[in-house]
Amino acid sequence: MTVAYEKSVVGTGLIALCGNPNSGKTTIFNALTGLSQQVANYPGVTVEKVSGKLDLSSEAGRSFTLVDVPGAYSLSAFSPDEYIAALVLFGGIKGQPRPEAVLCVIDATQLERGLYLLLQILQIGCPAVVALNMVDLARRSGLRIIHHRLSKMLGGVPVVPVVGNRRRGLDKLRQQIAGVLSTPRSGTALRFDEITEAALDGMVGADADPVYSRARCLRVLYDEEGPAETEFVRERGETAMEPVQRARERIRSRYGSLASGETRTLTDRASEIFESVVRSKNGPGRTRSEKVDRFLLHPVLGPLVLALLMILVFQSIFSWAAPFMEMIDGVFASLAAVVEKGMPPGPLRSLVTDGIIGGVGSVLIFVPQIAILFIFIALLEDSGYMPRAAFLVDRLFRWCGLSGKSFIPMLSSFACAIPGIMATRTIEDRKLRFITIMVAPLMTCSARLPVYAIMIAAFIPYKTYLGLFNLQGIVLTMLYLLGMVVAVIVSYVLKKLIFRTEQGTFMMEMPSYKLPTLRSISVRVVNRIKSFVVRAGTVILAITVIIWALSYYPRPVVLAPSAESPQAATVETVNEQAGQQIRGSYLGMVGRKIEPVFAPLGWDWKITVAVLAAFPAREVVIATLGTIYNLGTDVEEQSSSLVEKMRKARWEEGSSAGKPVFSPAVALSIMVFFALCCQCGATLVTIRQETTKWIYAVATFAYMTVVAYAGAAAVYQVFSRWGL
Repeated sequence: MTVAYEKSVVGTGLIALCGNPNSGKTTIFNALTGLSQQVANYPGVTVEKVSGKLDLSSEAGRSFTLVDVPGAYSLSAFSPDEYIAALVLFGGIKGQPRPEAVLCVIDATQLERGLYLLLQILQIGCPAVVALNMVDLARRSGLRIIHHRLSKMLGGVPVVPVVGNRRRGLDKLRQQIAGVLSTPRSGTALRFDEITEAALDGMVGADADPVYSRARCLRVLYDEEGPAETEFVRERGETAMEPVQRARERIRSRYGSLASGETRTLTDRASEIFESVVRSKNGPGRTRSEKVDRFLLHPVLGPLVLALLMILVFQSIFSWAAPFMEMIDGVFASLAAVVEKGMPPGPLRSLVTDGIIGGVGSVLIFVPQIAILFIFIALLEDSGYMPRAAFLVDRLFRWCGLSGKSFIPMLSSFACAIPGIMATRTIEDRKLRFITIMVAPLMTCSARLPVYAIMIAAFIPYKTYLGLFNLQGIVLTMLYLLGMVVAVIVSYVLKKLIFRTEQGTFMMEMPSYKLPTLRSISVRVVNRIKSFVVRAGTVILAITVIIWALSYYPRPVVLAPSAESPQAATVETVNEQAGQQIRGSYLGMVGRKIEPVFAPLGWDWKITVAVLAAFPAREVVIATLGTIYNLGTDVEEQSSSLVEKMRKARWEEGSSAGKPVFSPAVALSIMVFFALCCQCGATLVTIRQETTKWIYAVATFAYMTVVAYAGAAAVYQVFSRWGL
């Protein structure tokens, strides 16, 4: 049965890329779009919309946008967020045109499962192309897929064998996409039983809007009480559902359940196609991943390998990034010196050198470390090891009531808590989902890394143990583990006292191991760094300028230089004036008022103000310290870096006057506080959006702040008594 697709969509320039999770969809998307990607949110939900420019040389004069549709095994959905994948394909997203074509990625090693989603997509009637990915792995496992026969059985839909991570077949794929755009081929839509077909005819025929395709009506019919039904009732009224309800009852009578009416037809057809196009022979390739998993998923060896791998990551963050960080630090120091010589003294010079260059430069210096972190994350994900890591963590922490479905979002939160919180939508149990949302921010995200890096580099000595491990890397590892341990404890408390949940079952697909490619990793890392730099250049820059203004005004009375020793007096006078300026500024007034509250943590008012200023974004604390400590507190040229400024900082008054402000105990106190607090406004907004109530966001901020304060105070009190 052929389904017509309205010609009105031609010219939109939008192509949708869809497929099952772990089918290599993102790898192909990166290969086709490169660095032209943009990330936004779909209207009304927090699902990320990733799009990029697609170059089709044969279609000169036309531009195309490739939209990466959220991965799904089926178009069936029971929440607005799950329904996004279907709406993109239906052309039901507000403000976004219908796709001009659909590119469906199917894992060749899991062809039968991929065909289930493809058969649903063909119901839309949109021109389609199939990218049969990982054909190399299929051959190794003894599978030979006759792709020409597969294309014929799908009604002429082009099927292109590709190896996404090797960029093989992509040119042919582009040609086929261009071909279906010029000569639309929508394939053959699958016919269901007479009950379903009669119901579909009634729904489609009653609507003048061609957007309501067979595929969309199938969602209304089979996804009872789902978002498709809600939308259908809103548009047509309750009476339009009466024949649909009658059809549902007839389907239940025939198949025993409503879902079986669709799944049985789809699975039978997928199986029929699979048997016709696949030739199988015994081969060793498919068992390679299984052989590796015998070791990596071993109850003893598996966790040991995971622990060693994490230690390697954290050690590398310090060891490999150091030369690049020194180079960036030198560039910004030289830039500040040039500007300082070329501008007359005054507020403008202070704003440029101390506020903008000093503040933003002190954040950008951590780009090398963030790049290394994301390189390792990309390697783990692209190789297929990340789901194994989730499985191991699930097995280790199952006692606290969380399953692997919770730890996948928590692992994602190591990059950023926001996508990690969004990833909890895969958790069916509402209580379990809310627990995961409330503990996900405890995972050490990349924004905490600059805080750890500068404190460790400045106050934790570089000592090597056993010739392999250094103390700085060990401290960083402990900070990452601290967030995980506290998250497990908090989730256990929430489970017992607030959310009483049943023990979850962890089921997830273990994809075959693949060799990551340099291009795929580069695209992901560059996009992440670009996002970080944009953040540093907007939010952090704005806050830095505000902090500079608060610490610069009002100007204090300038002291007269001493006549006895002009040179010595000049240095002393400059330092004294700088101290007066900071103490008498608006920032100093506020900080000195609240300093006693944070005294048990070992902080002076400057540290306190920097931490409070970092509420919108954690990494702002570095920019704030850079702004405060670059305001003339030291006139020696060789102490231009923030690390040196912090090492030389002294208490200005009280019983500790003249003593160093920072020490290993204070540095550990600051790091523990940031490991456990929720200094991220965007995360709290996301929690509210995902739970629909502010109470969960407020509760998360409150408990994390209390735990952070208590932990930081305990660490400072213990280590300071040890003389650190």
